[in-house]
Amino acid sequence: MSTRKPWTRDEVLATVRLYNSLTVSEFDPKNPKVMCMARALDRPSNSVSMRLRNIASIDPEFTKTGRVGLSNGASKLVREIWDEMNADPERFAIESERAMAAVFGESDLTKVGQPELTTEPKPDPPPPPPLSEYTPQSILDDGCFLPQPKLQTTLNRLNAKKNLILQGPPGTGKTWLARRLAYALIGRRDDNCVRRFQFHPNLSYEDFIRGYRPNPDGKLDLVDGPFLNAIIDAGNDPNNKYVVVIEEINRGNPEQILGEMLTLLESDKRNLDEALALAHPKNDDERVYVPPNLYVIGTMNLADRSIALVDLALRRRFAFIDLAPTFGDVWRNWVNDQCGISIDFLTNIENRVTALNDKIASDGALGPQFQIGHSYLTPTQAVEDPVEWFTDVVDTEIAPLLDEYWFDNAQEAETAKSDLLAGPQ
Repeated sequence: MSTRKPWTRDEVLATVRLYNSLTVSEFDPKNPKVMCMARALDRPSNSVSMRLRNIASIDPEFTKTGRVGLSNGASKLVREIWDEMNADPERFAIESERAMAAVFGESDLTKVGQPELTTEPKPDPPPPPPLSEYTPQSILDDGCFLPQPKLQTTLNRLNAKKNLILQGPPGTGKTWLARRLAYALIGRRDDNCVRRFQFHPNLSYEDFIRGYRPNPDGKLDLVDGPFLNAIIDAGNDPNNKYVVVIEEINRGNPEQILGEMLTLLESDKRNLDEALALAHPKNDDERVYVPPNLYVIGTMNLADRSIALVDLALRRRFAFIDLAPTFGDVWRNWVNDQCGISIDFLTNIENRVTALNDKIASDGALGPQFQIGHSYLTPTQAVEDPVEWFTDVVDTEIAPLLDEYWFDNAQEAETAKSDLLAGPQ
């Protein structure tokens, strides 16, 4: 059975001195200063916290507030030292400083709770490993099925125009490619320099660029949005390239969301001379421009009927790259190598999906932008039963899409689904 050791006069003197430097909210046992004293006294931090609350119970500045429930009352020794402090502050200062030095080996209150009083200095953490180089060939190695010349052309247009949109049917790898284009442009896999966002109908200029936000005091603060933060970061780091990736850029209202940025994004306006005032400036003299080392990559799904056509002003500021379903030898070899599906099985799938895509492209109510992309049929892991895998993909991913395409002709959708599943066995 353990017993609690009594508090010595020096310990209480040091605690009262510490008490005078804290606020009530700092009595928490997890406060570094409280934990430091607990280690010095070889006592639980809860015990030191309770002692501080004991002292508060006799402090008129605290008790006059009417707050209760923070202590069980002060001990006789605490009351004696408290009275001595009030009767002779100068002597208390000398005594408590001596007690602090005896307890901590340090009388400077500003150092209580600092790491050097409690632990040996920690060595600096090792630097992070250097980021590996990322090149256009890296994109191909990761599983890009585009021909190398088209991939290089895409990167060249991004470099020159600074703003690029990948557009195409669903499942053509727009999101996948956008991120890797960003890495290749930067030259390394560095997510600190790649900012990813998604536009949606509820997104506004105030969300994305700058707007007023309520603060804890119930007032409004002018807060920079993520795009303006990217501008600031890129401007402060001119030797590195930064990329903003905007998913489904046409799902929101790009012109309304971007505001003045729609003008400032132009490649020939990326300088201080072209700077503009924002809708919500922080001061009358503030002017903003998009730095030349900030690039924008957007993605656009052309098959969504709910999305309006893109404004011509936006089109003029972006280069557009069309992505189509890309099967063929590269796709077959990749899926065979990575997922273990036979070439013959993949060739059968390719033939049937190509026939379906030809049918979709020739449909006057649909067109090429509604074709089925290769991403639907590119597994991300090994496949043990190819027939089961393909059947599941058709039933749960492709068939619902076909039902949507031919919503007014259920028989057409069912026939297309049956044709897909009739082949692979």
